[in-house]
Amino acid sequence: MSVFRLISAIGAAAVLVLGVAGCSRVGYSNQVSASTLSCDQASASAIQHERLDAAGPTIDRELQYLADNCPDAYEITIDYLSSRSRVSPHEIESCADWSNRIRAEAVELLRVEGLCEDAPLANGAPPATSADGLSWDAAAEYVGTEQRVCGPLTTIRTDDDDVFLNLGRDYPDPARFTIIIWDVGEVERLPAGTELCATGIVSSYYGVAQIELSDIGAVEVWERHSRRKV
Repeated sequence: MSVFRLISAIGAAAVLVLGVAGCSRVGYSNQVSASTLSCDQASASAIQHERLDAAGPTIDRELQYLADNCPDAYEITIDYLSSRSRVSPHEIESCADWSNRIRAEAVELLRVEGLCEDAPLANGAPPATSADGLSWDAAAEYVGTEQRVCGPLTTIRTDDDDVFLNLGRDYPDPARFTIIIWDVGEVERLPAGTELCATGIVSSYYGVAQIELSDIGAVEVWERHSRRKV
């Protein structure tokens, strides 16, 4: 579900909701029945009703429609609505903190509404993204230095309680980059292609560049420009 498409749909929903604001809820339901809405439109309409403090039977019907027909849009909408109700007007949390708890699309909706912010780093630089890291295929040139290395996951391999995250190329290709996490047991199964980053001293083992970690939380998982932990 594209958050940009959803935001556009919210704009259209705002016009629709405002246009029928003088109508009864029954009149609104007759004009915009759930069966005529796409998943994006139903989600956008529910979000717009919440923003206009127009909760009631209509939004309940929209959420029920999403639950029955649009599981992905339903999760995003519920994430956003529940998070919005918890936002303090006196203390805006960082979007990065929210990204550890709710879907990336819901975080983007909070960001657009100004309900979370991307706090700058202490030195005034913008927050890091996966694009700011050293590419996995260049890491071998930086052995012995501390680097933040990023790249697409190819496979997750394990040996007893040790986990090996291969980036760029799969084992046994010596051109791969490996993030090793010692003694962590099982980890979340991530799809191939997921962008990962890790910071540490780059070393080389039989020609394979790697970073060794002991904390799984040190691995960054990037999804649609939003960061979370494994």
